[in-house]
Order: sequence, then structure tokens, then C-alpha cells
Amino acid sequence: MRLWRYSIMRVLPVLLIGITGAARGQNSAPDAAHEAASVSRVSTADASPAQPVNIATAPAKSQAKLGPVLPEQISIVGSVIPPNALTEWGAAHRLRFFGWADGGYTWSSSGSGLLAVEPRENRFGDAWLLNQTGLVLERMLGSGWSWGFRGEFYMGADAALLHPANGFGPSPTDNPRFSTDFRQAYFSLHAPLLTDEGVDVKLGRQYVPIGYDTTMAPYRPLYSVPYAWLYSENGATTGAIATVHVTPRLDIISGATLGVNSMYDLQGRAPDYIVRGVYWLDPAKRTKLVETFYTGPKPIAAARGRVGKWQSIAEVQLVHNVNRRLTLASETNIGWETRDPGHQFNTSQWYGTYGVGIVHVNPHLDFNARGEWFRDADGSRIGTRGDYGEITAGPNVMPSRMINFRPEVRWDTASKPVFGSVGASNLKSHQWTYAFETLIKF
Repeated sequence: MRLWRYSIMRVLPVLLIGITGAARGQNSAPDAAHEAASVSRVSTADASPAQPVNIATAPAKSQAKLGPVLPEQISIVGSVIPPNALTEWGAAHRLRFFGWADGGYTWSSSGSGLLAVEPRENRFGDAWLLNQTGLVLERMLGSGWSWGFRGEFYMGADAALLHPANGFGPSPTDNPRFSTDFRQAYFSLHAPLLTDEGVDVKLGRQYVPIGYDTTMAPYRPLYSVPYAWLYSENGATTGAIATVHVTPRLDIISGATLGVNSMYDLQGRAPDYIVRGVYWLDPAKRTKLVETFYTGPKPIAAARGRVGKWQSIAEVQLVHNVNRRLTLASETNIGWETRDPGHQFNTSQWYGTYGVGIVHVNPHLDFNARGEWFRDADGSRIGTRGDYGEITAGPNVMPSRMINFRPEVRWDTASKPVFGSVGASNLKSHQWTYAFETLIKF
């Protein structure tokens, strides 16, 4: 492991210098591999497209493109870096390099400093935060037999929040505002077998294909994320996961992982297993149905002292592109954990639902909103049993392709007083947060 990390740190800067600005592929939202399969077999950020790529409702050439531009769609070759032999070599070998920087300010009505419960990932009240600076080096898969890889390094407060136990960089215990991590580091293979569109396989550290929202800032609609993301779906893992492109409208994803936030180490007493189906209900691909089941000894994180014998999570997700200006998404999930030591070794449960609306007002402005209800029935997720809810809304101002400003207003409520600074005695059952986020993509 030490030799691997040393080699990465020595070789990565050299590769990045030579390949900066290499070929840019087509639209590819997080884990939207099948959406982009006809043009570019590439797997990007997180588990599912929180920033939907409206392939079915893409505007005609005479219409202005709506919605934010993803970092892999921003070409700096020709504008910042002149074409040269290295960039041409990178393009010929399906290599590309891109990244982003994200941060902002959050004010909380319940206190300052590190907040005990939500929002996440902007979890410090009355504070400026560098959430994440991400750098991605990727070799995209081709249409025939082909191999690729993805190295996704990031640093900042988010890397401290989601840092694996044996991860790369500073310990979040020493500094909860800054750490580093390889969020993804995997090899990939495309095999033209079984079906007309074949099979894609990823081996290594990668995102768990579950949930609608995402860890990485360019691929989610709002600064903060829902309760379901942190307490029922979070994290990357190490595993072997295959995507079978059964038909142009159906993908089946299945594999085994080493557990929650694994950095090449087994987290439970045995592997965890996942199966996921992604089905477009119509040939125009305007409506997508996603169903996922993830089970094992330790597939996701639990509250302190609440790791039981076996966890299972099931989710149903529906995304509908009403038209080129409006996308609606919903997710409902349920989870249970057997022999929870904090529940007298009985089975603990949690469940919830939320909806997201994304309105493209014009090429430079979106309006995004989310409403959620989450029930931690036995306290195994958040640590305090009860009902939790949030309503979040804000614009996405896009003065240029490379810059997004995403201010948001969020209201959280709980059936018990849980909101406030870590260690505070006067916790509250309601909380307002006002945040301003800046996202720069390159």
C-alpha cells in the first residue's frame, strides 16, 4: 500500500502536466454510463445524476443550452492551453484531465462551529469553508474491447468528513476542516459480450451506485445534501461492480464491495452485495426508474456503537424530464439492521422520501428546490430516534461556463431537539441555515 501511494504521488503530477486539456467526451452525469453509452463510455462522479443530462430533451442547435456545464465538458485546449503534441497524444488515447474547486459560507440559527446534525456537507455554522478541490485523470472506455481507469483526488473539508479510516492524508480528528483523499481509484474494462452494448466492469475504489444525490459538487443541484445521502447512502467503497447494458433502455448493475468507505480493506466480517436496475420508461428517455438493493455486514455507516450483524438498504428512484426547462426527481428508501447493540440487539429500521425540482429559467439561471422527510425509527442512523425533515431552495447563477454561484436557504426540523453546535447543551428542534457557494470548474 505504501509503495502504491508513493508511486501515485510521483507519477500523477507528471501525467497531469502532459495531459491537461486532453480530449473532452460527451455529456456524462454521475454514473449515467448508459445515458452516454452511445457516444462515450465514461463513468464520472457519483452514484446517480443529480445534475441530469437531458439527452432526451437536448435543445436543437438553434436553442440555447440550459443547465450547468459539467467540468468534463469545459475544454481549456485552445483557450488556455494551445494544442500541442502531448494534448493530441492524450486525445488519441482517450485521456482527459479536469477538475473543480468548491467552497462557501454558511450561517446557522442554532449556533456556530461544527454542527451536530445537518446540513452536510457544509457543516460549520458562521464559517467560510473550502469544501473540495477535485482533480480527475481518466482514460475513457472505447466501443470495442477496451480498458480504462479513473483517479479522482480531492482535498478540503469534505475529504475530512468522508475520510476512510486508512485513507490518504491528514486525519480528520486533527483538522475537521481539511484532509485529502483518493475518492476514486479504479481500473475499468469494456467487453462487447452478452448484449449488443456489452458489459462495463470497474475494479477498485469507486462510488457505490446508490442514491440520487452525490458527493461531488459539480454533480448535485444544491450546496447541501439530504438526510438520506449521509445517513443511508454515503460513501465510496472498494469493489468489483459490473454494468450490463441489456438494451438501450435497461442497465443491470451488480457486484460485491468491501464495505462502507473502504480504502482497499474489508470493513465487515464479509463482503457486501449490490444489485441495481436502471430503466428508461420511454424510447425518448424522458422518464427513468431506478431500483437498488444493497446488503451485507457493513455496507453503510451507522451511528457510534450501533453496528449490528447485517444491514440492508432498498431504494426506488424516479426521474422525469417534463420538458427542457423542468426536471422532477423523487427517491424513497428503507433500511434495516439486525441485532443492533443500541436497540437491545433487535432489528433497527429507518426510511424516508424526498423530491427535487430543477427549473432551467434561462441559460444563466436555474432554480432548484428539495423537500424531505426522514425517520430514524430506532436511532441507528443519526443517533437520536425521531422524525427529521428539511426544505431547501436556491438559484444556480451561471455567469459563465466555468462558474456557478449557488446560494441556498434551508429549514430543518426534528421531533426532538438535536440541532446546534457539537457539545452545546441548548439544542433546538428547528434550524435555519443560509449559505452561499461558489463552484469553479476547469
